[in-house]
Amino acid sequence: MEQRFELDVSASRPILRLDHLFPGCTALIDTGALFPVWTKNRELLEALGAKICKRNVLFSGFGGNVSGDIYTFTLQLGKLIYPEMHIMACENNDIPGYFIFSATMFKNTVYTINDIEKKFIIVTQDHQICRNIIIKDEDGIMHVLCEATACE
Repeated sequence: MEQRFELDVSASRPILRLDHLFPGCTALIDTGALFPVWTKNRELLEALGAKICKRNVLFSGFGGNVSGDIYTFTLQLGKLIYPEMHIMACENNDIPGYFIFSATMFKNTVYTINDIEKKFIIVTQDHQICRNIIIKDEDGIMHVLCEATACE
């Protein structure tokens, strides 16, 4: 299954428009990121239906170690569904967009950032639309577990 999404034509970075969540919502696609991150205030995230899992978790990112909260949030991106996806919430208004979409979100897919035509293309060769991403804290080390599951 191939899906195409519009990138923000005025941005110099790959910024995905998520107007289906709310007008002006965007996500920075970060191929080096391990965790999906919400970068704005938590009240808005909770208004979108996110639920808190764990508070004050230390993780590395943004050039050092930072503290944030782990939430679960069901996200639909085109036909891809991320049920109860774990995301870190760490307010940082210097980051463009509301979300950082990590490379781990697209594990077992072929994804392309076409900066000429300003398209983000995801191909799920396994034809599975449901993707599970779970952040686990084991022995003080954060892990992201990713798997695809079939939806019928």
